[in-house]
Amino acid sequence: MPGLHASTLWYVDTTDPAAAVRGADPDVDAARRLALLLHPGLEATHLGNETLAEATKVADGEIVVGCFPGVAVVRTAEQLPPVPSSLVEHWIHPTGCRHTYLCSSSPVTRAGSWGAFAHWNGDKLERSFSATPVHIIENVGLPQVWERPFWAGEHPARPSLDVLPDPQTLPFDPGEFADAAPRAWLGDDLDPTSILLCRFAVHPAGQVPEAVLRREEQLREQARREEERRQEQLRDERFAQLRRLEDERAAAAGRAASEAAPERPRRRSLFARWFGRGD
Repeated sequence: MPGLHASTLWYVDTTDPAAAVRGADPDVDAARRLALLLHPGLEATHLGNETLAEATKVADGEIVVGCFPGVAVVRTAEQLPPVPSSLVEHWIHPTGCRHTYLCSSSPVTRAGSWGAFAHWNGDKLERSFSATPVHIIENVGLPQVWERPFWAGEHPARPSLDVLPDPQTLPFDPGEFADAAPRAWLGDDLDPTSILLCRFAVHPAGQVPEAVLRREEQLREQARREEERRQEQLRDERFAQLRRLEDERAAAAGRAASEAAPERPRRRSLFARWFGRGD
């Protein structure tokens, strides 16, 4: 779909996936193997680790992968089909897992957002949904219990003041609907900030990937900014030190001038001068 932000796939073989991924260190080698399974014939260069919450943007030629006991998670900017049932097999079962969950969405625009989700149980597509605010692209399987509040209008899309409402508008925002699916499937305690993933650049063999060049440029820019901040801090510290020295010199000069000044004779009062007292 145009403007697609990212798709996230969960490959699950455990009854408590949220516990399996919470705070666990990702297996970089297993994550690389999964990235290569999804991109046959290419190489994968590890760019670093980040949490699922931080991996909100995935550039072309990149993939974010986490492999844990019984769970694997993939976030990609690949243009996966807007009809989930047409997803190719090697994206559905790359690990031979029992359950595969898909969640895709696009950024919100004036016309709303697009969202899609799907669940495969083995080879069977149990549930699939894909829609724009006014058009259902695919609706396979029975709606699940967690979907009820959306269909009941408890999560309405925010109306746009400069776009006339369409009478066929769905009672929810499709992107928000899709984003709610992972918690319903994997557990309400699923915390994206505690799930650590590996980011890879996928590229032909022998080619320096664009993602690596971008990352090197970002690191150079970050180093330049840090050096500028360090130099500015040093200048501020030198200026403050000079100010302290100037203040200390001024105070010392004031004390020296006060000590060197001759003592002025005490002036007799008018009463003392008249009556000869105070000598």
